[in-house]
Amino acid sequence: MKILVIDDSKAIRMLVAECVKELGHHVIHAENGAEGLEFIRSNDVDLVMMDIEMPGLNGFETTQAIRSLKGDDWFPIIFLTIKTDDDSYAACIRAGGDAYLAKPISPKRLEMQIVAMERIYEMRRKLHGVQRDLMHANEALSFASLHDQLTGIANRRNFDTTLLREFNHARRDKHPLSLLMCDIDYFKVYNDRYGHMAGDDCLKKIAEAIASVPQRATDLACRYGGEEFAVIMPNTDWQGSRDLAEKIRLAVSARKIPHEGSKVDSYVSLSLGLATYNGQFKTIDELMKASDDALYRAKEKGRNRLECA
Repeated sequence: MKILVIDDSKAIRMLVAECVKELGHHVIHAENGAEGLEFIRSNDVDLVMMDIEMPGLNGFETTQAIRSLKGDDWFPIIFLTIKTDDDSYAACIRAGGDAYLAKPISPKRLEMQIVAMERIYEMRRKLHGVQRDLMHANEALSFASLHDQLTGIANRRNFDTTLLREFNHARRDKHPLSLLMCDIDYFKVYNDRYGHMAGDDCLKKIAEAIASVPQRATDLACRYGGEEFAVIMPNTDWQGSRDLAEKIRLAVSARKIPHEGSKVDSYVSLSLGLATYNGQFKTIDELMKASDDALYRAKEKGRNRLECA
């Protein structure tokens, strides 16, 4: 354990340090409450042993400050005091202390008190481990709920939530918002010819190609569903989004994924439809329809191309 001893008496600090070191723990000294509080502000401790009567901040005030500073990060505090009456004991506990050792300190009692606190330390350490595991599990669940399991990019739920938020921001702030819809050309034919495992691998490579195109942190590439992908581009005008869309199309072509069943290329290609909101659409549905209509035109005009609303 890392044990902080706060006492203006050097003799007490040395006595405590001797017992602590014999039990294999690390001790840190502080001569007053302010010094101890400053150490705790930027360091972790497992146990505090503290005098009550000290110059400046007394033990009660220092304890209250520690509890306020660390919040839910609880660790035991043992008071060291010459006062042994019931009222003083009650005051120690109410101030946020957890145990009480009377001065002059008995080395044996001090040793046994530290041994008892070791049990609390072990329980606290295990609790922190469980909390970390739960936090990581929650982070994993949160990530899984917002990302496509196959490709790793944002999923449809993430798309719907993000588009609604960004559309409201664009409408409020009078900023442009661009939406790109992409469809893999003749993907059903690809699956029929190469099999569904190859189809899944193809979807992963397409997602990687889309993600490989430099985008801003606010842009969001998504798997919209099946062989459809989408990119939400907040505060991006028509020209900027058109340039990005063309880079995505070329990035997919550059992967040179063989597609013998395609009628437009010997490799897998994308058809893309782009729409940019500049105040003309009243709802998200109108923006999505404009992008979908542009995608439909791209398919009608021969695929492997970009069309804009």
